[in-house]
Amino acid sequence: MDILTHIISGVAASSVVAASTKSKIPAPRILAVGALGGAFPDIDAISLWSKFDSTIGKWFGLTHTGKEIYFGKFWYSHHGFFHSIAAAIMIGFLLGCLAYLYHWLQWQRQRDPFTRFFKTNSTLYLIFVLGCLAHVAGDLITPASVWGGVRLFCPHAGYAGGQGSVWWWNNYDIFLIIATGTLLNILLIVVAKHIRFRTGVISFLVALLILAGVWRQAAARQTDYAYTGHTGQYQQLEQKSRKEQQRILGPKLYRIMERFDNWLIINF
Repeated sequence: MDILTHIISGVAASSVVAASTKSKIPAPRILAVGALGGAFPDIDAISLWSKFDSTIGKWFGLTHTGKEIYFGKFWYSHHGFFHSIAAAIMIGFLLGCLAYLYHWLQWQRQRDPFTRFFKTNSTLYLIFVLGCLAHVAGDLITPASVWGGVRLFCPHAGYAGGQGSVWWWNNYDIFLIIATGTLLNILLIVVAKHIRFRTGVISFLVALLILAGVWRQAAARQTDYAYTGHTGQYQQLEQKSRKEQQRILGPKLYRIMERFDNWLIINF
């Protein structure tokens, strides 16, 4: 799944928490951490960076090139450890420790004990983990490719997902469903102080509608995108995914999304 959809998925997950929690943490910070969690698992794609071999590869004395690492099945390869439940929990805790270190350095006279600090900010930890898991959930329905899915239960060696219900990119319909639901939840957060309804319940129902919509759209694809290893049909599948989006969205909306896609500097 593309990085923009991953990010908005993390924001969607965090918007549910922001609308439900009584935490004093500002909603924009909650949403930002959700976005970070949604993007974070793809940090393993850094091995495709053009200067990876001359920097990180050289510093750590790696014997494989960045491209070999990316398409390999090392624990640090793409769809490896960083796409697991364990990584979401461990990295979230590590970031919490770094946040406490910053707090400790900044507030020398009013330092909170670590346990109190972590309890106060536990909502942000939860949101980061949920953002990461939302990312991984999106990747479960993409093709298996060379990895065989994602290493969801690392350190277990098995890979999950990879059924290829959707293509890597061009999932405009899914993006629009998640974005619409997220905007509704953000609106709930804004008006929460002015209505008597329980916004947490409403936001949870919106989240269920998002999941149902994504599942329906993924199941309704008329093209089977599943493949293992490398495929010589990549360009053909890419074009089929674009035509499928045009069929789903209609010509006018598709053209709008295509222009938006071309405007972005990231793959979408």
